[in-house]
Amino acid sequence: MNGRTRMLNFIAGQTVDQTPFMPIFMRFCAQYCKVKYRDFILDVETHCKANIECAKYFNSDWVNVMSDPYCELSAYGAKIEYLEDDLPIEKHVLCQSTDDLEKLYILDFSKDIRTRGCIEQCAKFRELCGDEQIICGWVEGPVAEYCDLRGMGDAFLDFYDSPEKVKKAIAIILENAKNFITLQVKAGANCIGIGDAACSQTGRELYLEFGFEGEKILVEHVQSLGAIAKLHICGNTGAIIPDMIKTKANIIDIDHLVKDMSPFVGLLGDNQVFCGNIDPVSIIQNCSIKTIKEACRNALSSAKNKLILSGGCEITPTTNYDNLLAMHSILIS
Repeated sequence: MNGRTRMLNFIAGQTVDQTPFMPIFMRFCAQYCKVKYRDFILDVETHCKANIECAKYFNSDWVNVMSDPYCELSAYGAKIEYLEDDLPIEKHVLCQSTDDLEKLYILDFSKDIRTRGCIEQCAKFRELCGDEQIICGWVEGPVAEYCDLRGMGDAFLDFYDSPEKVKKAIAIILENAKNFITLQVKAGANCIGIGDAACSQTGRELYLEFGFEGEKILVEHVQSLGAIAKLHICGNTGAIIPDMIKTKANIIDIDHLVKDMSPFVGLLGDNQVFCGNIDPVSIIQNCSIKTIKEACRNALSSAKNKLILSGGCEITPTTNYDNLLAMHSILIS
């Protein structure tokens, strides 16, 4: 059973040969394939071939366009410095005040190197993988992108001081995100991840006001195009997991700070599963193989056959290869 079929059947509650494996490979992938991180981000061929090589060796059921949170921000006009072998840096906050939000507009994603590259990665993955793998495109969620545009500190003040201006900006963010999703799916993506990490910091009240409805809109748009939607909010999301489920995302990522998934499993609807929630540092990177296997078995047990096995967030670049192979080994033993 190939990765795409395995993932789709598992999400649908059908019989699979083994539980899917979906670790988040970014810096780890570049390190494993011995490519500079700037090339991993900016060069389509390098990114895709590294992802495929990494997925094959570690038995991962997906490939993806992920590398950093600045893809759409670049299209809005932010100045991003791409370091040779490290994470990129945003040179300055693009929207220095809420007045600058008035300058936001509907983007032409073909004109920016980052967003055009992301679309081309989806097409290259489809060329190289065909229908064998889950090919995951990506967009930033409404709160995450707003925080990128304004800086997190000022963004959170805006939620209280200028909520109507925030909502007006988010409406444009969502329209752009929907367009970006469409282009990625048309190019070859059969899954779209929605990253809204800042929502783990807002509290439930602000999440419902600024994040939830927008995420729901994006999920519905992904699914209307025939793709599966993956919602990623890292951090302690215990207070908002029921709401995350209500977005109807097919895959709902659970980070390691949520210690017990069992209270939420019964809330999952048809065609919904969790993904996670092994600690990528204290467990996957730092523990013995025996402890890693035990943690994985406990997570799978707590989610009652509703969990795609993964780290709660990105696999660190210094993780021992055998540790990841050990995670997958429990799925075939």
